[in-house]
Amino acid sequence: MFRLHGVPISNYYNTVKVALLEKNIPFEEVAIFPSQKPEVLAVSHMGKIPWIELDGKVLTETNVIFDYLEDVSPGLPLYPAAPWERAKVKELIRIIELYIDLPARRHLAKVYFGDDIDQTAHSEVLPAVKNGLRALEKICQLSPYLAGNHFTYADISAYFQLRFANLHMKTIYGWDFVYQWGEMEQYLEILGNRPTISSTDAIMQRDLENFLPK
Repeated sequence: MFRLHGVPISNYYNTVKVALLEKNIPFEEVAIFPSQKPEVLAVSHMGKIPWIELDGKVLTETNVIFDYLEDVSPGLPLYPAAPWERAKVKELIRIIELYIDLPARRHLAKVYFGDDIDQTAHSEVLPAVKNGLRALEKICQLSPYLAGNHFTYADISAYFQLRFANLHMKTIYGWDFVYQWGEMEQYLEILGNRPTISSTDAIMQRDLENFLPK
């Protein structure tokens, strides 16, 4: 059985968790925070979460895990079969991760731990995220899913990564880009009603409520 390592307050942990649930792959959850401790680095090469373990073997990086799950469980596909459409799903995921989620992470210390705002990040993050959203709006379809008619890994990534970034934007800048982009708000509400996402998100919100600074 797969063992999924991480914590439910992590958007990437929940992304992999939903992928496993969607594919009906049995797994056990192992609670562990990311760190640079030797015992974590001995398993997760960068000390990040999540990672999956099977028969003592470890696999890290969310997109690599997606590809592996698709290979071992092809009967419930979350990538399109056609090469071009599959590549477009991966393109959507990269735009969300690299140009929306990643810059928003520069405010993680403030949002999650109550540290002082990094003033350099404060001036740089907002335009970076806006640029990423511009690119996403240009290529996404929302008809009804991000890449078209079928639910894919891009939708799982979008649900957790966009809401993570939006939390940071609301906390730091008072800007709710999901609400402002009305069609995106409706799309995320549809995803939130999907059983695998709804159950996972409920645990995430509960744990975030206890974790985030008051």
